[in-house]
Amino acid sequence: MARYLVDRLPATANEVFERAEDGVDVIEAPTVTVGEAIWTAVNKGEIAGVEVDTTPNAVLRGLVNDGPVQIAPTDEQDLAVSGSLIDHHTLHDALVIANHRVRGTEAIVTKDGEFAAESTVWR
Repeated sequence: MARYLVDRLPATANEVFERAEDGVDVIEAPTVTVGEAIWTAVNKGEIAGVEVDTTPNAVLRGLVNDGPVQIAPTDEQDLAVSGSLIDHHTLHDALVIANHRVRGTEAIVTKDGEFAAESTVWR
């Protein structure tokens, strides 16, 4: 998501975001993922080679308030599913996978190999 903010997504992932911007598709992101994007944009100083100087509220506006992302809060079902995954994944990854599975989303937008067993979009 941080790459979306600096317009540095690969073509296929960018298409997903464009379709969401146009109201054709929906991008749901777990709270933890939006939080991570905020942290990255505010603290890294650079995203995909682009210098970034922003605030948490500006990132939230860019992604959610004015952007194409809908927050999918973590609920009891997500926590139950993530609990079955924590022996094989980090807490963050387990929550993302659980959110994907519980909501039956089409894919996870990522290049992270830890999600190889799930349907992903990136190229």
